[in-house]
Amino acid sequence: MAEARAMVQADAYHPHARVHPRIYGRLQLWKTGDSPGQVAMAMGRAIEATFKSRMRRFRQFVTNFIFPIPTKSLYVSIGAFAVMEVASPDKFALLAKYVPFQQYMPNKNARSALCYFVLGTSTFILASRIARTSLRLALRYHGYLYDPIKKVSLKTRIWAISISFLEWFARPGTYSFQSVLPTLPVPSLSDTCSRYLASMRPLLDDAQYDRICRLAEEFQHQEGRGFQRWLKLKSWFFPNYVTDWWETYVYLAPRSPIMINSNYYIMDAYEYVPTTVRAARVGNITHKMVQYMRQLKAERLEPIIMQRVVPLDMATYPRTFGTSRIPGVSTDTIQTVSSRHLAVYCKGHWFLVHIDDKKGNHLTARDFERQYAMIEEEAAKLEAGYEEKHLAALTAIDRTTWAHFRNDHMARGVTRASLDAIERAAFVVILDDSTPSNPSDNMSEKHEVGSSLLHGNGFNRWFDKSICLIGFANGRIGFNCEHSWADAPVAAQVLETALAREFATAGYDHKSGCNKALPEDHRDLPRPQRLHWVFEADARPIIEDAVLEAQKKITDLDLRCYPHRQYSKGFMKVCGTSPDAWLQTALQLAYYRDQGHFSQTYEASMTRLFKHGRTETVRSVTDFSCAFVLAMEDPTTTLEERRSLLKQTTTAHVKLFKDAMTGKGVDRHLFCLYVVSQWREKQSPFLEEVLSTPWLLSTSQTPVQQTRLFDLANNLDMASAGGGFGPVHDDGYGVSYIVSSDAMVSFHVSCKKSSSKTDATRFVGNIVQAMEDIKNLFPEKLGYFETN
Repeated sequence: MAEARAMVQADAYHPHARVHPRIYGRLQLWKTGDSPGQVAMAMGRAIEATFKSRMRRFRQFVTNFIFPIPTKSLYVSIGAFAVMEVASPDKFALLAKYVPFQQYMPNKNARSALCYFVLGTSTFILASRIARTSLRLALRYHGYLYDPIKKVSLKTRIWAISISFLEWFARPGTYSFQSVLPTLPVPSLSDTCSRYLASMRPLLDDAQYDRICRLAEEFQHQEGRGFQRWLKLKSWFFPNYVTDWWETYVYLAPRSPIMINSNYYIMDAYEYVPTTVRAARVGNITHKMVQYMRQLKAERLEPIIMQRVVPLDMATYPRTFGTSRIPGVSTDTIQTVSSRHLAVYCKGHWFLVHIDDKKGNHLTARDFERQYAMIEEEAAKLEAGYEEKHLAALTAIDRTTWAHFRNDHMARGVTRASLDAIERAAFVVILDDSTPSNPSDNMSEKHEVGSSLLHGNGFNRWFDKSICLIGFANGRIGFNCEHSWADAPVAAQVLETALAREFATAGYDHKSGCNKALPEDHRDLPRPQRLHWVFEADARPIIEDAVLEAQKKITDLDLRCYPHRQYSKGFMKVCGTSPDAWLQTALQLAYYRDQGHFSQTYEASMTRLFKHGRTETVRSVTDFSCAFVLAMEDPTTTLEERRSLLKQTTTAHVKLFKDAMTGKGVDRHLFCLYVVSQWREKQSPFLEEVLSTPWLLSTSQTPVQQTRLFDLANNLDMASAGGGFGPVHDDGYGVSYIVSSDAMVSFHVSCKKSSSKTDATRFVGNIVQAMEDIKNLFPEKLGYFETN
């Protein structure tokens, strides 16, 4: 305990020290030795900053409340009534007599000013309400998704003009559209059951299908009706009838480890590395991420608008930074705080780095580089204790064990202060000493970058954090992201924006590889603060077990990434086919060749057209897709027959995807009905059957170019290879893909080595062959490759 007493007495943990973990990154108002005048000036600056922050939030609230009418329209409205009094005094007098409190005004001018203000403000508010209601009603229309691209209906044209007109008046803030987005509708019970049965027909034999049809019929006429009524009742009082239950019961309640099973990774540019100096690269990316965080906090980030007309939900964006998943014995929680510091892990040690200097000035990329260089220098001289070095392994094991350890060994004192510094950080930075490389076109080569980003060595990633920025010794960077707070497109936008801003500026010195010095660089940066930990002797065995468990799961993971350069969306569009539908069809063909049968397939689709929307499942296996795959395996079928079946397959898939986007999916509705059944303590054989069927093929497409900051077409070497995730089932595959450009689509394939049924290298080979076979169905289009 002498070590513990020494740490508590150290300056770093003294209540009046310049930097203290328990201030969680707040500005230091004063330090020991300051004069009364200096203290008063510091408090004045703090009060001024607080007042400005609150006024900014109030202005933004007003702006969002009246959107899409701009605030300047209030002055126009008031001025219009002043003009009206001069031009039409009789009409003005008719309206003015309804204005209250005129009798208290001292003269005619004061009475007129009151009338201008009351009538102008009332008209302004009424106009904003009408405009908001019109926009809300217009956003309920989804017919534009189903119109052929080259034959847009008149109704859709009128709708698009109306939407553009309403959105034209004011520049939207980040969250301006939140209150006008429609709520997710509850589908009818019969429609959902019909869609489910249609998706299961190609997967079941006649006897199995008859049985599930009978269960569905009984469900619709018995317990399902009551469950549906409860669900509709919930939809009247909640912004989204799915999201809160989805987050709780799918992400936070399960007790299984989140490493590999839930977390996902995102890579930077596949080929382009602007500098090999790790501190410089990570410092620059950190600076860009902090800029993004400040834009988000000030609501100056442009909202995501699909096709430049339809806004998408941004409800999860406030949780991008300062968010941690807090383990609980029975269920976890999501904690989000306003943070002004980072937590950094390097060579087994944890450090705290502020994002502002002592006066509140923003740090530059060069400043962050210097901070990381100091951390690297200090960490190299220190010897890490076993507990500190391997502590993060606890975030990789089952949640209940981690929660008990946190409560028993990290609930007080210096250890709790250090834990809070990590959990309340804006994000975590990992300075990883490994030098992984991206795989070549050899599909059997291990995906070193993806594997390291997804799990590291099991104890050098804080898996509970919303975003872990990982910087490798060779200058490569990437993200490891916790999944409960938001879906991958939100985190992907952060990295895409940071990379776009990094590539758009000449930020590195050509000789040294370091960030270029700027006039505003700070010369008196405080050294990063090392975090300290004190554990009892019985803590170490638990951490050792956690490390072994994490490394066992890592050893069992089989992960491959293959950059398919033979062709991409450019050729698919020339063939008149949706790229996503083409790729999903190729995956079905590859899976059948790999396994010899069809399996229930999950493709993630977004529902962000609705308030608080997250995802819905697209059930990719259809009668058409199965018929196409069997035709491809039958040498007697003709080219035209195969092309016809491909057209039917991709058309059906596109419709399924659009149905999922517009609230007409299957799985979220059935999931919520199951939650109601558990709450009502009524068993449903049909719902039990639905939710017990495994997803042996889980797929997802990573979005590309969510921002307009980067010209990808002219910088293909800077294209990202996307990211990936672990397999959902022990005998299944996890497949993520990204259509990086017209010339490349990257596949990330994961499975478990312990399964005798799966092999990532084999499946990648089947995907490549399937892509080649589908391409050869269009021999007349092969001239595309000669001109592109």
